[in-house]
Amino acid sequence: MKKINVGLMGYGSQGRRIAEALRRQTDMVLTGVGVKAPDLTAKMAYMNEHPLYAIEPEEFKDSGIPIRGSVEDLLSNIEVVVDATPAGIGKQNKEQLYAHHHVKGIFQGGESFDVATIPVFFTEVTYESASNAKYLRIPTPYTVATVSMLEPMNSAFGVKDVSSTFLIAGSEPNRGSRGPLDAILPVKIEKLRLLKEEIGYISLEPRMLSAFRVPTVLLSVQTLLLEVKSKASKADITALLREQDRILLLPKEFTATDMIFEFLRRVRGTSGDIYEICVWEDQIECDNQHVKLVLAYDNHCVHTPHIIDAIRALTTHIENDVSSRRTNNTLNVGKKLAFHS
Repeated sequence: MKKINVGLMGYGSQGRRIAEALRRQTDMVLTGVGVKAPDLTAKMAYMNEHPLYAIEPEEFKDSGIPIRGSVEDLLSNIEVVVDATPAGIGKQNKEQLYAHHHVKGIFQGGESFDVATIPVFFTEVTYESASNAKYLRIPTPYTVATVSMLEPMNSAFGVKDVSSTFLIAGSEPNRGSRGPLDAILPVKIEKLRLLKEEIGYISLEPRMLSAFRVPTVLLSVQTLLLEVKSKASKADITALLREQDRILLLPKEFTATDMIFEFLRRVRGTSGDIYEICVWEDQIECDNQHVKLVLAYDNHCVHTPHIIDAIRALTTHIENDVSSRRTNNTLNVGKKLAFHS
């Protein structure tokens, strides 16, 4: 089987998680990682045995971090690049590098919609339409989590209205200088408007959204309030969600996000990366046609399976469901907990 040659630009909080996921794929090769400076991030990539390519190779001279060549050398030997650079840099890279080398590209949610042919890629919705595209943009993790719930709920019960509140992890490991610390920060309304637009692009646009950055480094939490067209019982909803590979129902033993993180990183073997949307089963509430769901997820990697699927969508004729199963198997997604409430 011919493997897909993939390049990765950036090895920060997104990039190193994407690299880990790529390494697990049997039909892909991470040909190289583009790095900017001989810093701790580049050292981490080197120690993880990734081939490194530099934007400015001269900067790595005498650094002790060997590089294979320039970023241009990397782009000449790949079919698709996953850009995991800070917001706004991806579009610059597209214009200055990717277009010149005629490589396909996948961008993150920090980039504007106009960076991609398909501005909101979500496996279950836009996979087939990506076959003729050159550039894809992966939505924010908050859109991925929301739409992952809305799609099956809408198919089963019909969703009339949705509102949501997000409690967003304010920082992460390796970024201790970021906050908040002993504070809760409301997210600006302008960002919430963009999130509503993004969700509405592929699903039902929420009526109201609110979000707050909170002092934790592990998982983000989200409440989802739905009005559905047909009456749904808690048993109906739990049965539906249990069928979804990228949704994980949590039994009552999981009383906090740190318990989710610790349990899954010990039993999954994925460097602590949690790819599923976790739903607290005992928090599911139904009142006639109104439903409340409470989710927890890692906003640094819940969208990673969609990135892997996007690579196949751009470069192969593999069907949607085949790609999803392959991604889920290699990342241990959908392996349900061994006990139930």
